[in-house]
Amino acid sequence: MARKNIYLGKRVDTRKKGLDNLREVKGIAEAILRDYKAGRISYRKAMSRLNLLELIVSRDSDFQKRTKKKKARSIVDKFREKLEALKKKRSKRKKRRK
Repeated sequence: MARKNIYLGKRVDTRKKGLDNLREVKGIAEAILRDYKAGRISYRKAMSRLNLLELIVSRDSDFQKRTKKKKARSIVDKFREKLEALKKKRSKRKKRRK
């Protein structure tokens, strides 16, 4: 059984295929957050994609320098915190409506 490719944002690629630089990591994380805000994906799926992005960064050969890998992981962590804040904000709205 073939494994399907997981979408992380096709329009973010700036150079060659795959993750090359920090700008692409930030662009993909922004796209994931934008999809969540628009209601295209659930919180769980958005968090899974951010976790997958961090895993890819940790294993990618383009991010083997410690400083570059650390910056990329901090970008993903920052967007993970933004996602959690958005979820809390949404849950507060739902409680007010009831």
